[in-house]
Amino acid sequence: MALFVDGPASTIEDLVDQDAGLLDIAQSNSINVTTKLRLAQDEIRTDLQLWLDRAMPAVEMLWRPVLRLGQIVVTPPLKRWETMHALGLVYRDAYFSQLVDRYQAKWQEFNKLAGDAREDFIASGLGLVTDPLPQAVPPLLAASAAPQSGGTFYASVAWGNAAGQEGAASAASSITITDGNLMTVTAVDPPKNATGFNVYGGTSPVAMFLQNQTLLPVGVTYLYVPGQGPQGHKPGNGQKPDFMRPLARTWLRG
Repeated sequence: MALFVDGPASTIEDLVDQDAGLLDIAQSNSINVTTKLRLAQDEIRTDLQLWLDRAMPAVEMLWRPVLRLGQIVVTPPLKRWETMHALGLVYRDAYFSQLVDRYQAKWQEFNKLAGDAREDFIASGLGLVTDPLPQAVPPLLAASAAPQSGGTFYASVAWGNAAGQEGAASAASSITITDGNLMTVTAVDPPKNATGFNVYGGTSPVAMFLQNQTLLPVGVTYLYVPGQGPQGHKPGNGQKPDFMRPLARTWLRG
């Protein structure tokens, strides 16, 4: 699961899955859906930070340090809350743009669904990790002379920590190289707690597989040889929660 701070958990595709006519409405009303996803995350971020800032029970302070926003994992209830809230923001703008009753009904519907999703999130609790790994940025790719056929190749990387956990994999980078070369993969901007990284490679962005059997040391450059890696699993979504924190059923923003 990705960390909340990695960026909006929901995508435009997630919103369209819930409302097939969304993109037509957004286009006809000049609404930037990507912006609404970001605003939904920002508004939910406020609630999450307020929850974290609430006084911690004295007994809890004896064994657990102050929690940070960067430790929050996007669980399915949190993602659904963000999705429904973003849909509400889109239809709110559509209604105020043209004052069309059906847009107001949609706005109210998705506001209710967002409230229901928030309640489900509260019931499930706040998922947190002890040693969070941010999503990796796309790797730097280059060509290195070798007696191999060229082509177009894709690679993604993900950071690992001392506990054996892996952060969310980066978006894929791509490179087209000529015959007589191989692709090299360099992971950049490592977090301080990273003990190494994994490389996922392939000839398609939807068919990349783990290439290394153990974490690669931070700072090394990996040489990708098509068909010679271990062909492991596909890129992952990140860390699972180490523990859950109960939440109070209280509106934190008035």
